Amino acid sequence: MHRLKFAEIFSSRRKQLGMTQADVAAFVGVSSAAVSKWEQGVSYPELTLLPRLATLLNITIDDLLGYNPQLTREAMNKLYAEFAKRLGSESFEQVQTDIEAMVHEYYACYPFLVMIAQLYLNYYVKAPEPNQVLERVVELCDRAIDHGDDYRLTNEARMIQAYVLLLTGKPQELLTFLGEDVPIQYGSELLIAHAHVALGDQERAKVVVQASMYQYMIILVSTATENLMLEVDHKEHFDASIHRIEGLLQLFGIEALNVNLSLVFYYKAASGYMKQHRKKEALHMLEQYYRTCCKLELPFQLRGDSYFYLIDDWIAKHIQLGSQAPRDEHSIKQGIVNNLLYDPGFADLQEEPAFQAIITNLKHVLQLKEEK
Repeated sequence: MHRLKFAEIFSSRRKQLGMTQADVAAFVGVSSAAVSKWEQGVSYPELTLLPRLATLLNITIDDLLGYNPQLTREAMNKLYAEFAKRLGSESFEQVQTDIEAMVHEYYACYPFLVMIAQLYLNYYVKAPEPNQVLERVVELCDRAIDHGDDYRLTNEARMIQAYVLLLTGKPQELLTFLGEDVPIQYGSELLIAHAHVALGDQERAKVVVQASMYQYMIILVSTATENLMLEVDHKEHFDASIHRIEGLLQLFGIEALNVNLSLVFYYKAASGYMKQHRKKEALHMLEQYYRTCCKLELPFQLRGDSYFYLIDDWIAKHIQLGSQAPRDEHSIKQGIVNNLLYDPGFADLQEEPAFQAIITNLKHVLQLKEEK
Protein backbone atom coordinates (compact mmCIF):
# COMPACT_ATOMS: atom_id res chain seq x y z
CA MET A 1 0.00 0.00 0.00
CA HIS A 2 1.05 3.58 -0.65
CA ARG A 3 2.54 5.46 2.32
CA LEU A 4 2.41 9.24 2.38
CA LYS A 5 5.87 10.77 2.63
CA PHE A 6 4.86 14.25 3.72
CA ALA A 7 7.36 14.55 6.58
CA GLU A 8 10.42 13.64 4.51
CA ILE A 9 9.38 15.69 1.46
CA PHE A 10 8.34 18.74 3.49
CA SER A 11 11.59 18.81 5.49
CA SER A 12 13.78 18.24 2.43
CA ARG A 13 12.02 20.89 0.34
CA ARG A 14 12.12 23.48 3.17
CA LYS A 15 15.87 23.02 3.59
CA GLN A 16 16.40 23.05 -0.16
CA LEU A 17 14.78 26.49 -0.34
CA GLY A 18 16.77 27.77 2.65
CA MET A 19 13.76 28.31 4.90
CA THR A 20 13.65 27.87 8.66
CA GLN A 21 10.79 26.22 10.50
CA ALA A 22 9.96 29.68 11.85
CA ASP A 23 9.68 31.03 8.28
CA VAL A 24 7.16 28.34 7.40
CA ALA A 25 5.25 28.82 10.66
CA ALA A 26 4.93 32.57 10.05
CA PHE A 27 3.73 32.08 6.46
CA VAL A 28 0.96 29.61 7.25
CA GLY A 29 0.04 30.97 10.67
CA VAL A 30 1.05 28.17 13.05
CA SER A 31 3.70 27.74 15.75
CA SER A 32 7.26 26.61 15.08
CA ALA A 33 6.55 23.65 17.37
CA ALA A 34 3.74 22.54 15.04
CA VAL A 35 6.08 22.67 12.05
CA SER A 36 8.65 20.64 13.98
CA LYS A 37 6.04 17.95 14.67
CA TRP A 38 5.18 17.80 10.97
CA GLU A 39 8.81 17.10 10.08
CA GLN A 40 9.08 14.43 12.78
CA GLY A 41 5.96 12.71 11.50
CA VAL A 42 4.25 13.20 14.86
CA SER A 43 1.33 15.08 13.28
CA TYR A 44 0.10 16.45 9.96
CA PRO A 45 -1.00 19.96 9.03
CA GLU A 46 -4.71 20.66 8.74
CA LEU A 47 -6.18 19.96 5.33
CA THR A 48 -6.88 23.65 4.72
CA LEU A 49 -3.17 24.46 5.12
CA LEU A 50 -1.97 22.15 2.34
CA PRO A 51 -2.62 24.57 -0.57
CA ARG A 52 -0.71 27.33 1.25
CA LEU A 53 2.19 25.02 2.07
CA ALA A 54 2.37 23.75 -1.49
CA THR A 55 2.42 27.34 -2.77
CA LEU A 56 5.21 28.29 -0.36
CA LEU A 57 7.32 25.30 -1.38
CA ASN A 58 6.43 25.72 -5.07
CA ILE A 59 5.23 22.12 -5.57
CA THR A 60 1.86 20.45 -6.06
CA ILE A 61 -0.14 19.08 -3.15
CA ASP A 62 0.29 15.54 -4.52
CA ASP A 63 4.07 16.04 -4.68
CA LEU A 64 4.08 17.46 -1.17
CA LEU A 65 2.27 14.40 0.14
CA GLY A 66 4.41 12.04 -1.91
CA TYR A 67 1.32 10.66 -3.63
CA ASN A 68 1.09 9.73 -7.30
CA PRO A 69 -2.40 8.68 -8.43
CA GLN A 70 -0.94 6.97 -11.50
CA LEU A 71 1.08 3.76 -11.70
CA THR A 72 3.87 3.24 -14.21
CA ARG A 73 3.52 0.50 -16.80
CA GLU A 74 6.29 -1.44 -15.06
CA ALA A 75 4.53 -1.18 -11.68
CA MET A 76 1.21 -2.31 -13.19
CA ASN A 77 2.79 -5.30 -14.92
CA LYS A 78 4.55 -6.28 -11.70
CA LEU A 79 1.31 -6.11 -9.72
CA TYR A 80 -0.53 -8.10 -12.38
CA ALA A 81 2.11 -10.84 -12.33
CA GLU A 82 2.07 -11.00 -8.52
CA PHE A 83 -1.72 -11.19 -8.32
CA ALA A 84 -1.89 -13.76 -11.14
CA LYS A 85 0.62 -15.98 -9.37
CA ARG A 86 -1.34 -15.76 -6.12
CA LEU A 87 -4.65 -16.47 -7.85
CA GLY A 88 -3.11 -19.66 -9.18
CA SER A 89 -2.42 -20.99 -5.67
CA GLU A 90 -4.46 -19.04 -3.07
CA SER A 91 -8.20 -18.64 -2.50
CA PHE A 92 -9.84 -16.16 -4.85
CA GLU A 93 -11.49 -14.20 -2.01
CA GLN A 94 -8.20 -13.71 -0.17
CA VAL A 95 -6.41 -12.33 -3.22
CA GLN A 96 -9.40 -10.27 -4.32
CA THR A 97 -9.33 -8.37 -1.03
CA ASP A 98 -5.79 -7.21 -1.77
CA ILE A 99 -6.62 -6.48 -5.42
CA GLU A 100 -9.56 -4.29 -4.46
CA ALA A 101 -7.43 -2.40 -1.93
CA MET A 102 -5.06 -1.46 -4.76
CA VAL A 103 -7.99 -0.60 -7.04
CA HIS A 104 -9.39 1.80 -4.44
CA GLU A 105 -6.00 3.44 -4.02
CA TYR A 106 -5.48 3.90 -7.75
CA TYR A 107 -9.08 4.41 -8.80
CA ALA A 108 -8.04 7.22 -11.16
CA CYS A 109 -5.39 5.09 -12.90
CA TYR A 110 -7.60 3.85 -15.72
CA PRO A 111 -5.04 1.59 -17.45
CA PHE A 112 -4.68 -0.21 -14.11
CA LEU A 113 -8.46 -0.65 -13.82
CA VAL A 114 -8.61 -2.21 -17.29
CA MET A 115 -5.66 -4.44 -16.44
CA ILE A 116 -7.44 -5.66 -13.30
CA ALA A 117 -10.61 -6.24 -15.36
CA GLN A 118 -8.53 -8.48 -17.63
CA LEU A 119 -7.04 -10.25 -14.60
CA TYR A 120 -10.50 -10.97 -13.22
CA LEU A 121 -11.62 -12.19 -16.63
CA ASN A 122 -8.78 -14.72 -16.67
CA TYR A 123 -9.54 -16.07 -13.18
CA TYR A 124 -13.25 -15.47 -12.51
CA VAL A 125 -14.03 -19.21 -12.76
CA LYS A 126 -12.11 -19.71 -9.50
CA ALA A 127 -14.39 -17.34 -7.59
CA PRO A 128 -17.23 -18.65 -5.38
CA GLU A 129 -19.59 -16.29 -7.26
CA PRO A 130 -18.20 -15.99 -10.82
CA ASN A 131 -21.04 -13.78 -12.07
CA GLN A 132 -20.31 -11.21 -9.37
CA VAL A 133 -16.72 -11.04 -10.56
CA LEU A 134 -17.91 -10.53 -14.15
CA GLU A 135 -20.13 -7.70 -12.93
CA ARG A 136 -17.07 -6.15 -11.31
CA VAL A 137 -15.22 -6.47 -14.63
CA VAL A 138 -17.95 -4.42 -16.30
CA GLU A 139 -17.86 -1.81 -13.52
CA LEU A 140 -14.10 -1.31 -13.85
CA CYS A 141 -14.36 -1.00 -17.62
CA ASP A 142 -17.27 1.43 -17.31
CA ARG A 143 -15.16 3.72 -15.14
CA ALA A 144 -12.25 3.62 -17.60
CA ILE A 145 -14.60 4.38 -20.51
CA ASP A 146 -16.50 7.16 -18.73
CA HIS A 147 -13.49 8.99 -17.33
CA GLY A 148 -10.48 8.00 -19.45
CA ASP A 149 -9.34 9.99 -22.49
CA ASP A 150 -7.26 7.33 -24.29
CA TYR A 151 -9.32 5.92 -27.18
CA ARG A 152 -7.14 2.80 -27.36
CA LEU A 153 -7.77 2.04 -23.70
CA THR A 154 -11.48 2.72 -24.22
CA ASN A 155 -11.57 0.26 -27.12
CA GLU A 156 -9.85 -2.39 -25.02
CA ALA A 157 -12.34 -1.85 -22.21
CA ARG A 158 -15.23 -2.19 -24.66
CA MET A 159 -13.84 -5.47 -26.00
CA ILE A 160 -13.60 -6.82 -22.46
CA GLN A 161 -17.21 -5.81 -21.80
CA ALA A 162 -18.30 -7.46 -25.03
CA TYR A 163 -16.59 -10.68 -24.00
CA VAL A 164 -18.44 -10.58 -20.68
CA LEU A 165 -21.73 -10.33 -22.60
CA LEU A 166 -20.75 -13.48 -24.48
CA LEU A 167 -19.76 -15.31 -21.30
CA THR A 168 -23.03 -14.40 -19.60
CA GLY A 169 -25.21 -15.66 -22.45
CA LYS A 170 -26.22 -12.31 -23.92
CA PRO A 171 -25.37 -12.59 -27.63
CA GLN A 172 -28.08 -10.17 -28.78
CA GLU A 173 -26.83 -7.52 -26.36
CA LEU A 174 -23.32 -8.09 -27.68
CA LEU A 175 -24.52 -7.43 -31.25
CA THR A 176 -26.29 -4.28 -30.10
CA PHE A 177 -23.13 -3.20 -28.31
CA LEU A 178 -20.63 -3.86 -31.12
CA GLY A 179 -22.85 -4.00 -34.19
CA GLU A 180 -23.87 -6.97 -36.31
CA ASP A 181 -21.66 -6.44 -39.36
CA VAL A 182 -17.94 -6.49 -40.00
CA PRO A 183 -16.53 -2.93 -40.10
CA ILE A 184 -14.49 -1.98 -43.12
CA GLN A 185 -10.76 -1.77 -42.42
CA TYR A 186 -9.54 1.44 -44.05
CA GLY A 187 -5.86 0.81 -43.49
CA SER A 188 -5.15 4.05 -41.63
CA GLU A 189 -1.79 2.62 -40.55
CA LEU A 190 -0.56 2.88 -44.16
CA LEU A 191 -1.38 6.59 -44.24
CA ILE A 192 0.43 7.00 -40.91
CA ALA A 193 3.48 5.20 -42.33
CA HIS A 194 3.46 7.42 -45.46
CA ALA A 195 3.23 10.51 -43.25
CA HIS A 196 6.32 9.43 -41.30
CA VAL A 197 8.20 8.86 -44.56
CA ALA A 198 7.17 12.32 -45.78
CA LEU A 199 8.59 13.75 -42.57
CA GLY A 200 11.85 11.89 -43.15
CA ASP A 201 11.35 9.34 -40.38
CA GLN A 202 11.88 6.05 -42.21
CA GLU A 203 12.45 4.04 -39.03
CA ARG A 204 9.15 5.17 -37.50
CA ALA A 205 7.38 4.16 -40.70
CA LYS A 206 8.94 0.70 -40.52
CA VAL A 207 7.67 0.23 -36.96
CA VAL A 208 4.14 1.22 -38.01
CA VAL A 209 4.13 -1.21 -40.94
CA GLN A 210 5.64 -4.08 -38.94
CA ALA A 211 3.16 -3.56 -36.09
CA SER A 212 0.34 -3.56 -38.62
CA MET A 213 1.53 -6.76 -40.32
CA TYR A 214 2.05 -8.45 -36.96
CA GLN A 215 -1.48 -7.69 -35.82
CA TYR A 216 -3.11 -8.67 -39.11
CA MET A 217 -1.14 -11.93 -39.08
CA ILE A 218 -2.50 -12.76 -35.62
CA ILE A 219 -6.03 -11.78 -36.64
CA LEU A 220 -5.82 -13.87 -39.83
CA VAL A 221 -4.68 -17.03 -38.04
CA SER A 222 -7.17 -16.51 -35.18
CA THR A 223 -10.16 -15.93 -37.44
CA ALA A 224 -9.19 -18.76 -39.81
CA THR A 225 -8.95 -21.08 -36.79
CA GLU A 226 -12.37 -19.94 -35.57
CA ASN A 227 -13.74 -20.54 -39.06
CA LEU A 228 -12.79 -24.23 -38.75
CA MET A 229 -15.58 -24.83 -36.26
CA LEU A 230 -18.07 -23.10 -38.56
CA GLU A 231 -17.10 -25.29 -41.51
CA VAL A 232 -17.15 -28.71 -39.80
CA ASP A 233 -20.06 -29.81 -41.99
CA HIS A 234 -18.22 -28.70 -45.12
CA LYS A 235 -15.37 -31.22 -45.26
CA GLU A 236 -13.66 -29.85 -48.36
CA HIS A 237 -13.54 -26.31 -46.99
CA PHE A 238 -12.49 -27.58 -43.56
CA ASP A 239 -9.56 -29.52 -45.02
CA ALA A 240 -8.54 -26.55 -47.18
CA SER A 241 -8.55 -24.33 -44.09
CA ILE A 242 -6.35 -26.79 -42.18
CA HIS A 243 -3.87 -26.80 -45.07
CA ARG A 244 -3.75 -23.02 -45.34
CA ILE A 245 -3.42 -22.36 -41.62
CA GLU A 246 -0.60 -24.89 -41.35
CA GLY A 247 1.09 -23.01 -44.19
CA LEU A 248 0.73 -19.71 -42.31
CA LEU A 249 2.14 -21.21 -39.13
CA GLN A 250 5.19 -22.42 -41.01
CA LEU A 251 5.58 -19.35 -43.24
CA PHE A 252 5.65 -16.86 -40.36
CA GLY A 253 7.22 -19.12 -37.74
CA ILE A 254 4.27 -18.42 -35.49
CA GLU A 255 5.27 -20.91 -32.80
CA ALA A 256 8.14 -18.57 -31.94
CA LEU A 257 6.09 -15.36 -32.22
CA ASN A 258 2.88 -16.38 -30.45
CA VAL A 259 2.83 -20.04 -29.47
CA ASN A 260 -0.73 -19.82 -28.16
CA LEU A 261 -1.99 -19.33 -31.72
CA SER A 262 -0.48 -22.69 -32.69
CA LEU A 263 -1.87 -24.48 -29.64
CA VAL A 264 -5.38 -23.14 -30.21
CA PHE A 265 -5.23 -24.16 -33.88
CA TYR A 266 -4.18 -27.75 -33.18
CA TYR A 267 -6.77 -28.05 -30.41
CA LYS A 268 -9.64 -26.76 -32.52
CA ALA A 269 -8.54 -28.73 -35.57
CA ALA A 270 -8.63 -31.91 -33.46
CA SER A 271 -12.09 -30.93 -32.13
CA GLY A 272 -13.34 -30.42 -35.67
CA TYR A 273 -11.99 -33.77 -36.84
CA MET A 274 -13.76 -35.49 -33.93
CA LYS A 275 -17.05 -33.88 -34.95
CA GLN A 276 -16.43 -35.41 -38.37
CA HIS A 277 -15.66 -38.79 -36.75
CA ARG A 278 -12.09 -38.75 -38.11
CA LYS A 279 -10.15 -40.08 -35.13
CA LYS A 280 -6.91 -40.64 -37.00
CA GLU A 281 -6.70 -37.02 -38.14
CA ALA A 282 -7.75 -35.78 -34.69
CA LEU A 283 -4.97 -37.75 -33.02
CA HIS A 284 -2.49 -36.35 -35.52
CA MET A 285 -3.47 -32.81 -34.53
CA LEU A 286 -3.22 -33.67 -30.83
CA GLU A 287 0.23 -35.08 -31.50
CA GLN A 288 1.16 -31.70 -33.04
CA TYR A 289 -0.35 -30.02 -29.96
CA TYR A 290 1.97 -32.12 -27.78
CA ARG A 291 5.03 -31.48 -29.99
CA THR A 292 4.40 -27.74 -29.78
CA CYS A 293 4.32 -28.03 -25.98
CA CYS A 294 7.69 -29.79 -26.08
CA LYS A 295 9.18 -26.54 -27.42
CA LEU A 296 7.17 -24.38 -25.06
CA GLU A 297 9.00 -21.67 -23.14
CA LEU A 298 7.12 -20.38 -20.13
CA PRO A 299 6.02 -17.83 -19.30
CA PHE A 300 4.30 -17.17 -22.66
CA GLN A 301 5.61 -14.07 -24.36
CA LEU A 302 4.64 -12.14 -27.44
CA ARG A 303 7.82 -11.36 -29.32
CA GLY A 304 9.34 -10.50 -32.65
CA ASP A 305 11.97 -12.33 -34.66
CA SER A 306 14.47 -11.63 -37.44
CA TYR A 307 11.59 -10.64 -39.74
CA PHE A 308 9.54 -8.64 -37.24
CA TYR A 309 12.73 -7.12 -35.90
CA LEU A 310 11.20 -3.84 -34.70
CA ILE A 311 8.17 -5.24 -32.92
CA ASP A 312 9.44 -5.91 -29.38
CA ASP A 313 9.56 -2.27 -28.31
CA TRP A 314 6.14 -1.68 -29.87
CA ILE A 315 4.67 -4.60 -27.89
CA ALA A 316 6.13 -3.27 -24.64
CA LYS A 317 4.76 0.20 -25.31
CA HIS A 318 1.29 -0.47 -26.72
CA ILE A 319 0.02 -3.78 -25.35
CA GLN A 320 -1.37 -3.49 -21.82
CA LEU A 321 0.50 -6.49 -20.40
CA GLY A 322 3.49 -6.01 -22.63
CA SER A 323 4.90 -9.40 -23.60
CA GLN A 324 3.90 -11.20 -20.39
CA ALA A 325 1.29 -13.97 -20.17
CA PRO A 326 -2.23 -13.17 -18.88
CA ARG A 327 -2.22 -16.14 -16.43
CA ASP A 328 0.27 -17.68 -14.04
CA GLU A 329 2.52 -20.50 -15.22
CA HIS A 330 0.84 -23.32 -13.30
CA SER A 331 -2.64 -22.36 -14.51
CA ILE A 332 -1.39 -22.24 -18.09
CA LYS A 333 0.16 -25.70 -17.84
CA GLN A 334 -2.90 -27.18 -16.17
CA GLY A 335 -5.15 -25.61 -18.78
CA ILE A 336 -3.13 -27.13 -21.62
CA VAL A 337 -3.79 -30.63 -20.25
CA ASN A 338 -7.36 -29.99 -19.06
CA ASN A 339 -8.32 -28.80 -22.54
CA LEU A 340 -7.95 -32.40 -23.67
CA LEU A 341 -8.95 -34.29 -20.53
CA TYR A 342 -12.28 -32.58 -19.90
CA ASP A 343 -13.47 -31.67 -23.38
CA PRO A 344 -16.50 -33.92 -24.07
CA GLY A 345 -15.59 -33.78 -27.75
CA PHE A 346 -12.62 -36.04 -26.97
CA ALA A 347 -14.61 -38.55 -24.90
CA ASP A 348 -14.36 -41.20 -27.63
CA LEU A 349 -10.57 -40.94 -27.49
CA GLN A 350 -10.21 -41.49 -23.75
CA GLU A 351 -9.55 -45.24 -24.12
CA GLU A 352 -7.25 -44.88 -27.13
CA PRO A 353 -3.64 -45.77 -26.24
CA ALA A 354 -2.36 -42.96 -28.48
CA PHE A 355 -4.52 -40.38 -26.66
CA GLN A 356 -3.47 -41.68 -23.25
CA ALA A 357 0.17 -41.48 -24.33
CA ILE A 358 -0.30 -37.86 -25.38
CA ILE A 359 -1.78 -36.97 -21.99
CA THR A 360 0.99 -38.79 -20.11
CA ASN A 361 3.69 -37.15 -22.22
CA LEU A 362 2.09 -33.73 -21.84
CA LYS A 363 2.10 -34.02 -18.06
CA HIS A 364 5.72 -35.12 -18.17
CA VAL A 365 6.97 -32.35 -20.44
CA LEU A 366 4.99 -29.74 -18.49
CA GLN A 367 6.17 -31.22 -15.18
CA LEU A 368 2.66 -31.66 -13.82
CA LYS A 369 2.07 -34.11 -11.00
CA GLU A 370 -0.39 -36.93 -11.49
CA GLU A 371 -3.70 -36.30 -9.73
CA LYS A 372 -4.37 -38.76 -6.92
